[in-house]
Amino acid sequence: MGRIFYLDAVNGNDENSGITPDAALKSLEAANQILFGAGDKLLLKCGCEWKGMLCPHGDGDRFQFAQIGTYGDGEAPLIDGNGAYAAILLDGVSYWKVKGLRICNHSSERCVRQGICISAKSEGITAGIEISDCEIFEVDGENRRAMPVYQSMYWNGAVYVTFPGRTSAQDHLHDIIISNNYIHDVRTSGIRVNQQEDFINDIHHTHVVVRGNRIERTGSDGIIVANCISPLIDSNVCFDAGALGTLEDTQLIAGIWVCATRDALIQRNEVARTRMFENDGTAFDTDWGTAGTTVFQYNYSHDNEGGFWLDCMKLNHNRDCEETILRYNISMRDGRGIAVYDQGILTEWYGNLFFHEKPIQICSFDEGENFYFDHNVFCIPQETDWQKAHYEENIVNDSQWLELIQYETQNPNWRDHVTEKLCKFVGVTR
Repeated sequence: MGRIFYLDAVNGNDENSGITPDAALKSLEAANQILFGAGDKLLLKCGCEWKGMLCPHGDGDRFQFAQIGTYGDGEAPLIDGNGAYAAILLDGVSYWKVKGLRICNHSSERCVRQGICISAKSEGITAGIEISDCEIFEVDGENRRAMPVYQSMYWNGAVYVTFPGRTSAQDHLHDIIISNNYIHDVRTSGIRVNQQEDFINDIHHTHVVVRGNRIERTGSDGIIVANCISPLIDSNVCFDAGALGTLEDTQLIAGIWVCATRDALIQRNEVARTRMFENDGTAFDTDWGTAGTTVFQYNYSHDNEGGFWLDCMKLNHNRDCEETILRYNISMRDGRGIAVYDQGILTEWYGNLFFHEKPIQICSFDEGENFYFDHNVFCIPQETDWQKAHYEENIVNDSQWLELIQYETQNPNWRDHVTEKLCKFVGVTR
């Protein structure tokens, strides 16, 4: 059993011991002076608000995490970073859980700014960080793309996970879980994982999981995961990425995408209404520096302005990049069409449903010669430009599928039912 420290912004006093609710500490500054250890907890009183940055010190261990949580009744406690670099900064610490808080970071000026930031130590492995069940909103960070390096929109987020330099097999992040958070109305991206220097070439973070988060109305991208081996992006909802951006500032975004990853798995997500500015604006994207096989499966995508999927695999091409597989996905009314660009690397499409009410191109800007469509269902106008992609045993404008589509918004189990039918069409069991 570790120690428990209590923080009460109304009735606390920094002269107190902090070890009982009646002797609670008052300020974030007092909490920042504590050296935490395995099993220790910092509990913030519900109904209270603080301004500034919480930056806890000390490590838990893999058997007993240190924790930041809540106590008492009422609305979840709020930390407003009030223009600080982050409202909560986990700087070089390991084995911490943050759960159940409300986080914002208000400022009248734009600059790189986070809601919750996980920053690894510069040497060795920083491990065991979990951020869950938090509401993160109104983070007034940076959403301009054309800024000097490290000052642009790519270097902040509502939840921002980073390494201060270049990673290696010996120096990286491990076992990072971002789950079940509600992120909304932030000028930044929703969730961002990267490293701070030469972020194109290094792929070393391990066991990074982004799962079950709901992201609504961002200033730039929804979720970007980089520099990771086999990351899992699972069961997230991302609506209106870029809604708080502009053509002049934000320029290029996507809903959920990966770069400098190996064997990423993106599954069971719902992405809708991603904005398109200069270009891109797709639900999903396999971007620069990816290696191995990137898989998008069981996702539901609809009404994204730029299309379903963006191919940027040859930007800063990784020689170990093998292919992208897109399977058992549902794409409804996604902007310009199915794919944007064909970068010349194998892309397999099978067991997907594509529905469009207006004529589209299968691939915008290129001919799709490296796309292989096998056992997909297309419900699209006859005027569609099929281009030079490869097609085998697909279904086009079948009356039964067209009828099924009409129930998209009426049947709460529609998505699961359609996915099951797609898997059956391919000959697999979900």
